[in-house]
Amino acid sequence: MTLFLTIAITHFVALLTPGVDFFLILKTLMQKGVNAAKLVCIGIACGNATILFSIYLSLFVLGKIDMNVLFYIQYVGAIYLVYLACQCFYALWFKVHSKDYLDQSVTLAVKTTPWKSLLHGLSSSLLNPKNIMFYSALVVLIYPKYDAIQNFSVSLWMVAVVLFWNLGIVKLLSLESYRLWLQRNIRYLYCLSGFCFFIFAFILVLS
Repeated sequence: MTLFLTIAITHFVALLTPGVDFFLILKTLMQKGVNAAKLVCIGIACGNATILFSIYLSLFVLGKIDMNVLFYIQYVGAIYLVYLACQCFYALWFKVHSKDYLDQSVTLAVKTTPWKSLLHGLSSSLLNPKNIMFYSALVVLIYPKYDAIQNFSVSLWMVAVVLFWNLGIVKLLSLESYRLWLQRNIRYLYCLSGFCFFIFAFILVLS
């Protein structure tokens, strides 16, 4: 029980810290609306589940976690974050130069398919080496001390917490009061999100 509480608290503290996933959800909500943001949340949860499955598979097959793959994911992830940053600044440019800026809603009229939003969330999770390192550290703790069912239960719990936490963020930000706040400050939020994506990419390259 003590080990589980340690994992639960560590996992929750990690969720409280705004990172790539948060700004991707915020960007999607501003650009494409609530449904697309929810699909991003599902994609992020699927990515976390895939990472956990890969870690356990690595432990089962190799007896250790192969961290060499981080070298490649690190730079691919940095490129992906720069791409997201460019999208934010493009959206900012579109809003500033639109004649109907003051009459627009929070979301831009951007057509997208559900699969695209889902893949954005999946990519955000899979291409973030921090996720692999974080979950690897937790799995190393629980793998030898828990049986297969307990390991599966803890992993399922962590994925579920991520999913419902992110869906809660979408629900909160889509409330009328927050929607109006987003509408008033959308230019600054695009700018903030873009700079944060650039910073995350810079940190990945240097780490």
